[in-house]
Amino acid sequence: MAALLLCFSATPVLAQSFLGTGPAERLTLPPGGEPMRAPPRPQGQAPQGQAPQGQTPQSQAPQSQAPQSQAPQSPAPDVDPARRTMPVIGTVAAARRFPAGFRGYRLAGEEDGLTFPVYLTEAQARGAAKLRVSYLSAISVAPEASELSGSVNGTRVGWTRIQAPGAVKVVEFPIPEGLLKPGTNAVALTASQRHRVDCSTEATYELWTQIDPSRSGLVVAQAGDLDLKTLAAIEPDESGALPVGVLLTERPSPERLERMIGAVQALALVGRLAGPAVSFGPALTGRAGVTLVVGTAAEIRGTEGLEELGPITGPRVALLAPRANRAPTLVVTGASAADVRRAIATLASPGDDTGTPAGLRLAELARGFPVRGGESLTLEQLGVTSREFNGRLLRVGFAVRFPADFVPADYGKVMLHLAGGYAAGLDPSARIVVDINGRNAASVPLPYSRGEVFSDSAIPLPLSLWRPGLNRVEISAQLPTTADRACDTLAPGAKRARFLFLDRTRIDVPALARAVRSPDLAAVKAGAVPFLAPGLAASGPRPRLVLPTPDRDSASAAATLAARLAIAAGRVIDFEVASDEREAGGGAHLVVAPVRALTPAALEAVGLDPGQVRGIWEGRAETVATPGPFGAEGVVTLDRLRRNLPMRCALPSFTTPLRTAAAPVQGPVQGLVQVQPASVQAASPAPGPDPADGPADSEADLVARWDESARGFSVPAVLANAWTGLVQRAAEARDLVLRLAGGPAPEAVPLNPRASLIIAQGSGGRVADGTVVVTAPNASMLKASVSCLVDPAVWTGLSGQAAFLDASDGSLGTVQPRRVGLIETQRRSLANLRLVSAAWLSLNPGAYVAMTLVMALCLGLATTSLVRQLGRRNR
Repeated sequence: MAALLLCFSATPVLAQSFLGTGPAERLTLPPGGEPMRAPPRPQGQAPQGQAPQGQTPQSQAPQSQAPQSQAPQSPAPDVDPARRTMPVIGTVAAARRFPAGFRGYRLAGEEDGLTFPVYLTEAQARGAAKLRVSYLSAISVAPEASELSGSVNGTRVGWTRIQAPGAVKVVEFPIPEGLLKPGTNAVALTASQRHRVDCSTEATYELWTQIDPSRSGLVVAQAGDLDLKTLAAIEPDESGALPVGVLLTERPSPERLERMIGAVQALALVGRLAGPAVSFGPALTGRAGVTLVVGTAAEIRGTEGLEELGPITGPRVALLAPRANRAPTLVVTGASAADVRRAIATLASPGDDTGTPAGLRLAELARGFPVRGGESLTLEQLGVTSREFNGRLLRVGFAVRFPADFVPADYGKVMLHLAGGYAAGLDPSARIVVDINGRNAASVPLPYSRGEVFSDSAIPLPLSLWRPGLNRVEISAQLPTTADRACDTLAPGAKRARFLFLDRTRIDVPALARAVRSPDLAAVKAGAVPFLAPGLAASGPRPRLVLPTPDRDSASAAATLAARLAIAAGRVIDFEVASDEREAGGGAHLVVAPVRALTPAALEAVGLDPGQVRGIWEGRAETVATPGPFGAEGVVTLDRLRRNLPMRCALPSFTTPLRTAAAPVQGPVQGLVQVQPASVQAASPAPGPDPADGPADSEADLVARWDESARGFSVPAVLANAWTGLVQRAAEARDLVLRLAGGPAPEAVPLNPRASLIIAQGSGGRVADGTVVVTAPNASMLKASVSCLVDPAVWTGLSGQAAFLDASDGSLGTVQPRRVGLIETQRRSLANLRLVSAAWLSLNPGAYVAMTLVMALCLGLATTSLVRQLGRRNR
């Protein structure tokens, strides 16, 4: 101990890094995984990574070719080899960052992994390359028993022990030459983590390793050969999103704005990144993203670099190389407006599909495996591999993508057929739990103390828990033993495998009811419904994108949202840009504007109370949204990494006291909607009474209420409740008749005062009808909040009639509609009609009970009539 303290006093930098309070560090790791130890440096020699004066630093040879004479020396006896690190010295080469995915950048639990499809050009795939990982870990992770490994295209390239509880640590794994290929490559990060002092199952939830996307990626050469076929190689920014800067020097006409938004959608499709971030203004600086120039030859005349294109006589799509710290520039032009539209169609055509088999498969699974209904899929097809597990909580996850017009209801079940086994000696509380989209779907005990091997253990999963679009399924095996109470990690059986999971586990998906729920934002985020009707030909009026205030921030928000919808639809959506939602004609409306620019009718059409919305946001109307540059110290902080917040959700939290809404919510709120958090990071309000609920009950009132509850239900109370329910059903029927007759607007939904953005949908009688409104307190907050909304981790949570986003942490609250309609999308068939009818009855249990009673009554009357004609009559 004295020698260790002496070493720390002599080398304060090493002591600072050991305690986890110093700057980010870098480890250069060989494929074997242990850090390279630098040999003693003679006096006067330059530090590692810096060349002596007058000399040029030599490139380091790959580890596989290093001669034996350069083997690392043994460390000094007073320094722990597992904690030896190399500080970053000199300039660190830039890395090709990882794109954002719906799972974010966190490795949680005892075993977890993240995968990233990374597209490289031929110049980037050649030569020396490294996999750089910047991470922060929980303090509960035991470094001697936890490791982080990286692999490229299925080949493991290195590993390191996880030990970064107080500061971000950067490690690098050399990639063998020839492993990277032009096209899509698969990069995987895997963490095996164990707790320092606690061996209980609950303690496994404290284990996590957070990847810092701003400093992680592939260290490769610059993409000097970037062209139109390799636009997928455009690099994302520090948040994992694709910045698109639409060059704008003057206010465009609505027709030109339509073409700009169409080009943004086409670029988002070929860029293959699920998180676009669009801004109108000057050209982008830096190496991330692309500047987009759209317009006829006359409209873009004078733009820097266009002289390289020569005369423009027809549709033209060209990519200009980056220059003077400017991002590459993509030009979409033509001699006329029709030529520009044809150039946009050319840009949206599929690009280069080359890459490694692992990379191409990962790119397909990144959006979820597509499911149409009536399939049987093994988990091997879904990217899951067989494994043996010796920990306490095994979690295996996969993602499937249901059709946008899928009806979630209890008319069928998805059957999960597990294959695997568990060891003897497990605690009686051991079980398998299946979660769908964060909600518990099934729990099956592991009953035999002797262990068991099973090949087809069927677990039913109700269809009502699945959603249109992406669905995340997590299979958890809770495997406690009696030895965990002693928590002896050195015991002989501590490393014994407890569970065997086989990839021949399969799911059987039944036939699905195909119709669109209205209103339902899940269908909007899954397939851009109603702007692109699934299953039907694109005919009829064009969908309308309404911009009441077409300023730069509002236009940027609208273009970002349109690009995300195009990714969901898989094609460019032909929006018609308008400035007034009251104009006649047009199809579905997507209204994007600050709340001050919206008419009361536009808010009422989607169930929002105009007075309540404006009253809640009155204190934020003049607040300017300044999240700062992504990747700056003010955005990527240790606190945000620890809380696992989406990088694009960086607005300051609003803490100013809110004024009471001017107009109250109409109707009884308790029976109107059901509020559900749509994100695991949704902020929960502090417990305690709400001032809006009035004064707290007195002690006498509480005792009386509990005493009444303890006596149980009485016959008068049951009759009173039945009468109340009957009156409520009658009111619902009256409201429905008034709505069909063009009566008053639907009841307003309750609002979340912490929300910085509201997205709500109104119901329509057809797929191509309806209105979706996206609004925020002001234009700058609208742009920043939409950028947070389209983050894959946030976007997948959209559902219900309305959603409220807090762009400071990415929490998303949803409001389910009181009444849901089903709109036909498929050609009429008896099979689909039967499924849709069953789905409708499961969504309307009152109608199902009424129909059952009517059928029972008819059966009774028919039986009575028949019996009267039979038998002997007594005279």
